[in-house]
Amino acid sequence: MFRILRTLINIVVGIIELLLTFRLIFKFWVVNTATPFVAWLYGVTAPLVAPFARILPNWNVSNFVVDFATVAALIVFALAGTLLLMLFPYSRKEAVTYVAPPAA
Repeated sequence: MFRILRTLINIVVGIIELLLTFRLIFKFWVVNTATPFVAWLYGVTAPLVAPFARILPNWNVSNFVVDFATVAALIVFALAGTLLLMLFPYSRKEAVTYVAPPAA
């Protein structure tokens, strides 16, 4: 049972991390937000980044933007996923060893 929960947690956290990574890259390169995929991505990840957006401002460097709220969200979700995985330990199976009888 724990194996299924661990797998489910890994999948959900992995998808969240992937979406936030795309958001970070698209924000950095200042991608056109009118593109349907980018608009969808920003809409889906906005609630994930919202708690950090008020705390950490964006950093503009010439034509690039570093979104520290997204970086903070990536770190927090990675830590939360790791802590959740610690709640569900691996199942401990004892190894069975076979000892061959002595040769005659």
